[in-house]
Formats: sequence, C-alpha cells, structure tokens
Amino acid sequence: MTLVTKAMLGVIQLATAAAIFAGMVDRLPALAKWLFQAELAENPNDFLATKIISLAGLAPASDLGFYSVYFAAHGVLHVGVVIALLYGATWAHRVANAVLWAFVTYQMFEWVTVGGATMLVLSAIDLGIIYLTYRENRRASC
Repeated sequence: MTLVTKAMLGVIQLATAAAIFAGMVDRLPALAKWLFQAELAENPNDFLATKIISLAGLAPASDLGFYSVYFAAHGVLHVGVVIALLYGATWAHRVANAVLWAFVTYQMFEWVTVGGATMLVLSAIDLGIIYLTYRENRRASC
C-alpha cells in the first residue's frame, strides 16, 4: 500500500467521522456515490469505489458516537503514519500495526458481547490493512 493510498484512506475515514458527527449518516451512500462518480464513469466495476459505496450503506443508525470516534481515530492513525514515514520514521509501520491490532481486539470483544456484522466488517478491513502494512514494511527492510 503506497503512502498516497494510506493518506487517501485516512482522509476518507476523517471525512466519514465528520459526516457521522454532523448527522449525515443517512446521506453517506449518496455522498460516497458523488465522491466516486468520475471513477465509476470510467470503470463501473472499480473494486475500491464499489466497496466504499456499499460500506457507506451499512452505516448503523445507532451508537453513532462509537463510529464517529472509530473513523476519526483510524483517520488520524493513517494520516499520522504517512506524515511519520515522510519524515523518515521507520517505526511508524510497527506502531500502526500495534494500534490496529488493539482496534481488532476491541472490535472482536464488542462483536462477542453486542453482536452485529459491522464489527466483523471493520475488523476484516483492519486485518487487511495490517497484512498490507506488514508486507510493505518487510519489503522496505529487504
């Protein structure tokens, strides 16, 4: 995963947190479609754009405080990692993975105690990011 992709993911997560905080949860699918309309016009089957749009439609109507904090924390983490890596901080990948593992652990605890498919989806995304970050860090150190 390149730095640009991580930065974009962080910005998308921060924008999602802001939208939730502003009470725009019901408008997230339309906002996601608007953001990716150019990409979808070029490639209607674009994997990232279609996944983000479908995830925007899964936003729960309850416990919005948790999701606002969740997306804000993830966005700050990703943008912070990008900034740290741009300044040459080789430890940034390890710290990001440790924080993401903590998120996954908490999310699995929430899933076991409360339930809901959203926690599984968020954990799967985090596990994918952990894997990609691990591969990228390993490739950079070789």
